[in-house]
Amino acid sequence: MAALTGATSGGSGRSFGLDLLRFLAVACVLVAHCAAVYGHMLGWQPPALLGMAAFFGVELFFVLSGFLIGRLLLDIVATAPTGRSWWTFMVRRWMRTLPPYYAWLALLPLLLPSPGAARLLQFATMTQNLAWPMPADGFFSVSWSLAIEEWFYLTFSATLIGAVALARARWPVWPVIVAFMIVPAVARMVVGAPANYVPAVYQVALFRLDAIAWGVALAKLHRDGSTIFAHPRLALALGVPLVVLVWLESGTNFLPISRAQFIATHLLATSLGLSLCLIGALALRHAFGVAARVIGFGASISYGIYLTHLTILEAVLLYASTHAHGARFVVALSLPLMLAVPWASFRFFEAPLLARRPAQFAVARPHVALRPVVEGR
Repeated sequence: MAALTGATSGGSGRSFGLDLLRFLAVACVLVAHCAAVYGHMLGWQPPALLGMAAFFGVELFFVLSGFLIGRLLLDIVATAPTGRSWWTFMVRRWMRTLPPYYAWLALLPLLLPSPGAARLLQFATMTQNLAWPMPADGFFSVSWSLAIEEWFYLTFSATLIGAVALARARWPVWPVIVAFMIVPAVARMVVGAPANYVPAVYQVALFRLDAIAWGVALAKLHRDGSTIFAHPRLALALGVPLVVLVWLESGTNFLPISRAQFIATHLLATSLGLSLCLIGALALRHAFGVAARVIGFGASISYGIYLTHLTILEAVLLYASTHAHGARFVVALSLPLMLAVPWASFRFFEAPLLARRPAQFAVARPHVALRPVVEGR
């Protein structure tokens, strides 16, 4: 526990190592999408390996979310695994994730062509990809991962707290974690490898819950004092090469994909590699100067960046094409907006709401609570 609570950036109680992972995750997504859009306008085709950065950024967000949410849920099952505790947990998650999501969803029809009321209702209920592919029109396409996180928060927390409450013991914790790691992975293999694998399987919420469960497993191992956390350099030495190997091998095969090898091994290897990287990141205790400020700023608005960046790109492109502006105009306008809009959202909208969330525990916990990622990005 000391490696986490003591790993602060600028003495704020936040983990610098986890902030660095947040920063890297959102940077990967941003770079991949900007390269695709700007490259198309400039007549340049980004390499497939660069496009894969978005995949690894999202998978890293999943592991981070599971780790941070898992720490809180494990505190709940250790102290008060009741219906009231579960409801407080969900209200806190919803107050963190849903207000900016719904605010942006309400703005989207004003910025881009509306998909219609029925489609908007799907996005409002987070059912756009619950057990079926995302809509093919590309509207609010980044929301596929947000829906996965929301359904994980709901189903996993209810299952975990409910199982512990019914058993009146903590032994169900590992069975629940393992079940959420195994069942979605087996379901993906049963489905097979359709030609449209990405929307039909990879982006379907019920097939991807295991990506976040890996982070919860890490949280449980951390809480139990697993010796793996005492060897962060070894974890990094194993995790980084594993991620790099998957990245290099997948660079030309992921989009489109119809290979059973990816279904059976690649997501497993990615989650394992990123989990090992997270263990190593926990040992990063301090950062100073400009680097610390930049990383802290990017981490604090990472959710807003992820939520809004692609729509901003699409809206600026639409405006530029309508008014005959070129690539320089698109870059000069979209880049500042992709930082300014999330900052304003966090400063004037999200942060005041966070201050009004109900307390999870009646007595302050002995460790410093870390804000989840993407609910939490």
